[in-house]
Amino acid sequence: MRAGDSFTMLNRGKTSFDAEAFRLLYLPIIGTDAFALYQLMLSFSTGRISHFLEYLNLGLNPFIEALDKLSGLSLVRVYDDHTSLYFEVKSPLNFENFLADDFYRQLLISRIGENRVAALAKRMEPKGKEVSKKFHEVYKVSFDSQAQQNPSNTNERFDMGAFKSIMERQGYHLNNENQDSLTLYSLAEKFELNWYELFKQAEKTANADKTLNMNNLMRSLSGASQPQPALSAFPKAFADLIVISKSHEPDDFIRQIKAQAGGFVSSEEHKLLTNLSRQNLPAEVQNILIHYVLVQQKNASLNPNFVNALANDWMRNEVFTAETAVKRILEREELAAAKAKTGAEKRPMKIKKEAPKWSNPDYENKTSQEELAKLEKIRLDSLKKLKGEQN
Repeated sequence: MRAGDSFTMLNRGKTSFDAEAFRLLYLPIIGTDAFALYQLMLSFSTGRISHFLEYLNLGLNPFIEALDKLSGLSLVRVYDDHTSLYFEVKSPLNFENFLADDFYRQLLISRIGENRVAALAKRMEPKGKEVSKKFHEVYKVSFDSQAQQNPSNTNERFDMGAFKSIMERQGYHLNNENQDSLTLYSLAEKFELNWYELFKQAEKTANADKTLNMNNLMRSLSGASQPQPALSAFPKAFADLIVISKSHEPDDFIRQIKAQAGGFVSSEEHKLLTNLSRQNLPAEVQNILIHYVLVQQKNASLNPNFVNALANDWMRNEVFTAETAVKRILEREELAAAKAKTGAEKRPMKIKKEAPKWSNPDYENKTSQEELAKLEKIRLDSLKKLKGEQN
């Protein structure tokens, strides 16, 4: 986006706007720049981005940031056609709808506090009997039995009420009501999950005290959303292992491996696996780890230090599926092989000490008579010199 780009407002004059509700409800969230930009967009029809910059006395980057804040709250839709931009301004929610929406309510609470939001929500209760007419009592409409609701027009916002209802029924709870609620909304939108799908993921990554762990949930969703290598990309033995690891719990998996080798699962190993589960290492990843330690490394039992070190490495590198666990193992083995090869190349060559030729029983002395005479003369001269020194 550049200052010289042109813009067109798609729906000028077709937006309902309650200035007081917008000021009290949206201003604390979007800030003054976005607040002013929205109102200015209601007045413009066409022009260049530089017009907004001049009117608002903003640079291009603050303008883009303000525009992003508006689009993030569905107040403006932005369409980029290279050097031309199209803006569709949407109507802000009124008081009743805004405060009835748990997402917007929690967002406002995070800015101005719960007491002020509660004060805004107060309303004067009516007196007397309601005599308002219902729609069907006033309007006569011939309904088309074939008419169906357009799914694209339905509000698919994350249903926090349903999420919290099942959460409470299952005995789970949030650590920070306000912050965790906003995180859940954000994760549901980012990973395109409905309330039930998100709850099942949150349930898997919850703490032992049944507090939903937002950090673990984010790591798990991020890892699961990454493209997984196809089974055909692995050697057949590993592909079979991946499939098996997804259908067994760690306790059952290690019991079968131990039984095949004629051994048993110790209480220390049970405790180790329980701890890995508390650290939210997925069951399928635990199974790959178990197989690696007991089968590939040929250990009789799980060594806590080695297992914990490996599990920590996998958690840091967002290994949350059997596929990524196997990939990590293969990378580890390749690195170890490369280091071993490099070490062998750097080791100094051992110098082979050869025995003197004369020690060979088959040695044939080829010294000439002339050379022997010279050697004898040297020996006699050395003896004379040695005797003279002694005297």
